Amino acid sequence: MKHERNVEGLKRNAQKKKQATLERAEQAIKQLLKENKPINFQSIANAAHVSTAWLYDNAEIRERIEHLREQQASKPPTRKQSTSSASKDGIITALKRRIGKLEVENQKLREQHEVAYGLFERHEELEQEVKKLRSRLNDLGKDNEALREQVQKLSRNASLKNAL
Repeated sequence: MKHERNVEGLKRNAQKKKQATLERAEQAIKQLLKENKPINFQSIANAAHVSTAWLYDNAEIRERIEHLREQQASKPPTRKQSTSSASKDGIITALKRRIGKLEVENQKLREQHEVAYGLFERHEELEQEVKKLRSRLNDLGKDNEALREQVQKLSRNASLKNAL
């Protein structure tokens, strides 16, 4: 009795397995790219549940992985922008608090500026008053000197009159 071998069935099954493995590897590559994770033989082997030897043996996949790995190596790493909502809320709250403090400080500085400006204006007024008073003092000094001279003349005249 001879057994008939199902060679065609075995070939079809092997081809299906190979195709499924290729699809898992491709899907793993796409997923790693989407997640911006490093592309290398180990990461793809882990994600696709295949051996690294299988990846190295498959020329098409090996070339793709090497090409993607080179591209990633030449690209600068991208900064993560995934700040959580709670973190953003915390930042917003801190910034609002800071704005409030700065507004209070700004108001105090405005008030101090008004006071300082008022003092400056008063200083200017007082300087003008001092100038006027100095001028008046100078005039009075001259008047006083003139009166002193008149008193001396009158005293001499009176002395002369008494002497005569």
